[in-house]
Amino acid sequence: MRKFRAIICLLFLLMTVTAIVQAGGEKKTLFPDLAQGLHIYRYDWDVETCVLYVAEMSRHESVLRFEVALANAQVLGKETVRSMANRRTQRGDRRVLVAVNGGFGVLGDMRGYGGVLESLHVQDGELITQPTDTEACFGVTESGEFLSTPVQMKASVQIGAHTLPLECVNQRRLDGCQVTLYTPRLGESTRTHRRRGTEIVIGGLSLPLTPNYAHPYRVEGISRNGNSPIPRDGAVLWMSTRVKDPSVSEFNAGAEGTLTLTLSPPEWNRVQHAIGGRLRLLKNGKINETLVEMHHAEKRHVPGKRASVLNLSHEPRTALGYNADTLFLIVADGRQPKYSTGLTLYELASILIELGATEAINLDGGSSSTFVVNEAVINKPSGQREREVLNAVFITADVP
Repeated sequence: MRKFRAIICLLFLLMTVTAIVQAGGEKKTLFPDLAQGLHIYRYDWDVETCVLYVAEMSRHESVLRFEVALANAQVLGKETVRSMANRRTQRGDRRVLVAVNGGFGVLGDMRGYGGVLESLHVQDGELITQPTDTEACFGVTESGEFLSTPVQMKASVQIGAHTLPLECVNQRRLDGCQVTLYTPRLGESTRTHRRRGTEIVIGGLSLPLTPNYAHPYRVEGISRNGNSPIPRDGAVLWMSTRVKDPSVSEFNAGAEGTLTLTLSPPEWNRVQHAIGGRLRLLKNGKINETLVEMHHAEKRHVPGKRASVLNLSHEPRTALGYNADTLFLIVADGRQPKYSTGLTLYELASILIELGATEAINLDGGSSSTFVVNEAVINKPSGQREREVLNAVFITADVP
């Protein structure tokens, strides 16, 4: 009887040890002397065949900073993460230590667009595109405060006695966006179609556009031909033909008005760098309920399997997370069965919790997932080469 009990205890102990091993993975430290307060490692997650690269930045190290970058310094077009990092370092004031791909948009040509960003982007205090998925945004203020509360843009164009809601900034005309503002950050021209709206060229603005903005403007001209040049010291208002507001008749050459814009809640008006993703992974240390429900509703989980439902499919992933002390940047390789199959979004969120994150958002994944250290790609992108993307996230350091 004693032998039987001993065997049972031994089996229980072995099962417990196995469970502990399966709940984690092997960490291999990379670039140990890169910077004080920065830890980079490869994480071989052994629950499934997946290789991740992780950067952990101490929020208490004053020389380290979170930044974002726009491909080719404008909304239209694409650039590799490595090229964006190199361009930032060449400015000379700071050095990019770690860089990963950023948010979502259209990577296709889009009638000569060359790709267009469709998520929040604030860079060096300039509002470049407004939030679309208002729940999945992350920002950092000048004082270093991290923000991930839901954020919305409230903007309007006043002309005469009328006020017209402004719905989009430097984005494609998304569903519901009938009035869009195009600043020089979009590119040289609006790339619009002549039959779909009216374009009003405005001047007298004080640029760059900021998250808390109010400034008078003057109407310089009106065009219904589309693809208007964007003045370097002004902007172009695009109005859909569906806009029937009486204010439209007030937009005549020489007319004056006021452009007003703010982010809500008000603390977002203090952000210096911000990025938008698609789907919030963690909130207050808990996984997004939708992901939990989808995970538990899955009839049969097949490790490494790709699926038609993207959230349940094992894919390359990129995520940003944080807690009170640390910022996490994570890239999971995927679509390479003998090396790394990728993760579902539920698995990605679970790993973030495992690493200690309490808040997290999902960034663009698939072939876009790229992890750069010291201007070299160290992960294995699924497309077998580094893909050009729309924006990027950096960890930078002071230049001695």
